[in-house]
This record gives sequence, C-alpha cells and structure tokens, in this order.
Amino acid sequence: MAMLSELLRFDIVDAAGKTARPVDLGIGLLDDDYPPVVSIYFNQNGELKRLPWSEVTEFDKPGKGFTVSDLGRAETAGEKDPDGEVLLRRDVLDALIVDLLSRRTTRSSDLQLSPDGGELRLRAVDAGLKAMLRRISRGLYRGARRSDLYDWKYVEFLRGDPQAVESGAGYNMRIGRLSSGEISQIAEYLPYLHAAELLTLLPNHKAALALQAMSIERQLQIIEEFDDEEAVDLLSRMSPDRATDLIGGLGIETMKRFLGMMAKKQREQILKLLQYPEDSAGGQMINNIVHFGRGTMVATAREKLKKHSKDFDFISVVFVTESADNKTLAGTATIRALLEADDSQKLGDVMDPYAATLSPFERSRDAAYKLIGNQVAAMPVTDADGQLVGAMTIEAAIGQTASAGSELRALKVFS
Repeated sequence: MAMLSELLRFDIVDAAGKTARPVDLGIGLLDDDYPPVVSIYFNQNGELKRLPWSEVTEFDKPGKGFTVSDLGRAETAGEKDPDGEVLLRRDVLDALIVDLLSRRTTRSSDLQLSPDGGELRLRAVDAGLKAMLRRISRGLYRGARRSDLYDWKYVEFLRGDPQAVESGAGYNMRIGRLSSGEISQIAEYLPYLHAAELLTLLPNHKAALALQAMSIERQLQIIEEFDDEEAVDLLSRMSPDRATDLIGGLGIETMKRFLGMMAKKQREQILKLLQYPEDSAGGQMINNIVHFGRGTMVATAREKLKKHSKDFDFISVVFVTESADNKTLAGTATIRALLEADDSQKLGDVMDPYAATLSPFERSRDAAYKLIGNQVAAMPVTDADGQLVGAMTIEAAIGQTASAGSELRALKVFS
C-alpha cells in the first residue's frame, strides 16, 4: 500500500535517465469500484504533461518511484480532461467526501493506493490526523489507522462546485443509491454549495424529492445556485405545497419569473395555494389530489388511479365530489374500500359521506390537532360553498405540531 502524498515525492525516471517529479495521478473514475491510475502528470518547461500509465514499466521502486519508457512521449495536458478521468491531487485530495455506509461526511486528507498486477489502484480515503501530519511533515509520520480509512467503493466526493457535473467533471455517481430522505439529511449538514452539487448527481425526480424534504432555509440557499431552467425543473417536480413554500420565500421578481416559466397546470396549483396565509389550513394543504364524481364506477376509478397515480402527490384517500364538474364534496373513500368494492358499484355507494372537513382559513395548528384526533391520513379542505379545494395530510399535521427544528417537520409519508 502507498499513500498519494508519498507517491508524489518520488521521481519519474525513463530509460535514458531523464527525470521528472510527478504532480498528480489521473484515474479512470468509472472504470471500476477501485479505479486504476491511467495517467501520470508532471511539469516540463512550464507545461503540464500527461504520460499514459502504459508507459510505466516499474513503480514504487525504492529511491526512484516510477520507471517509464520515455518521458518524451508525454503529451501536453489540455484544458479539458480526457473523458472519465479525475486527477487525485487536484480533484479528490482535500475534497469533502460522503461515506455511504456510515452516512458520514468528512474531508479527504490523503488517498491510499495499492499495486494490482501491473496497475496501481485507488483503494481508500484517509481522513485521519496521521494523514494531515504525514503531509505536513513530508512523510515523517507513516502508516494509517484502519478506523480513519474509508473504502473507496462506498465513497462519493464533492468539489463544492454545483456546475462541475454540467462541465463534464467525473464523479462516482453512487449517492443516488441512498433514499431521498437520507440524502436530504446529509445535505442539511453540508456547506450549501456542496449540497447543491450533491443534488446535481441525482436523477431529476429524486433530486426534487430530496430538496423538498430539506428545511426551507436550505432550499432557498440551494435553489439560487441553479440557473432558471434547472430551478424551475426542480420546482415543477416537487409537490405543489412544498414548491409553494419555496417560491414564497423568493424575491417577487424571481417568483414571477419562475411561475412564468412553469407549465399552466403547475402554475395554477401554486397560485391557488399562495392565496392562503402560511399559518392556515389552506397554507399547509395540498391540492394535487385524486377526486372523482360520486357516479363514477369503482372499476373505472381503480383503473384511472392505477394509470395516473404518479400524477398526484397523495393517493391514500380518494375524494368524492357530486360530479366531475361539480366539486362540492360528497365524501371520501380509502384505497382499501376501493379494493374491496365490487366493480359494478359506484363511488357514492362505498364512500364515507360523513367525512369531517377543514376550512382553508382555519388556523393550521388547530386543523392539525383535529386531523390527528380523527386518526385519518388526510382531511378534505372545503371553501364556504362546500367546494373541494385541497386536503391536509397527516404529514402536514405532524409538521405543524412537531417542535421547531424537528426532522418530523420535513416528513413526507405518502409521496
């Protein structure tokens, strides 16, 4: 085993006896769980040169380090790195890393590499005090504690540059294996630039789920690091209630610009929610819910629900109105009731016509206690005319009753 800080103190010697001092090692990041070194970088006449690993005939030789065929075969390193190549000293050393096993973040103080046949592979990140002392003392302190080493196979590293992914920089792309909730918790404790960068490593839908589970303060910090199109894409994928909270915290001009870029349906959902005070039931409700007319056949409702379930933020309760055009609330039906009912029955036959309702201008905290007391997944919110305008879910109720700073405030149970 060898440490990067030690390897970079060795010389590169070719068959003719010419020497150079390595300044960096390039790895093929996505080639393997333990990626091999593919290039050696060194300075020559004021230029950064790149020599492919295939030119290395021997390495880690006592007193020399790397023996190569011919230093003259090195090419000038371009402004853009070869596809999939990452430089260890420039990109990974001192980077913030996320260990996916322990869900812990730390800084990379050194990197452990090991010979493997004719290759040199990256094995672990050393985040211990010894690693820092080794670098400061130029090798006086050797060795590493096992507890300070993080297996590279389970590591994601972050540069602190949200635009790095877009510019083609290499990443492990392993963070997406975690749930959106875990990712949001990790992001809360990262510097905000690293948190924004973290979201760029995720598929867009998962990034939106992770963003909406964060505190509003962190959401506002992150959303400002994206360009308008990226920000609107994330907002459009969030549930309307969470997107409304985030948009409401932006400046008026930014709010108008983002809303103008959204699809009509999403814009209208958010505008309807913005009309209610934040501390009201309407300010905490969702309005992207499933509703059918009471005359709808159970078989039809089940089929539509199955086909369009991804279009809604909440499907545990189906809200039944007088008709498809008349949004006056008639009752509610649970998914279990729909599954147990006969295909030939109508929703009016299986619904609960005595469902309790909330007013959109009712204090959100009072509404929350009412919902929790009724022990239901959600309660419909109706206006003064009995028209269905949305629903308050148990997760929103928990968010209103949980103490400030509690992780329960970001709970997303049914999405």
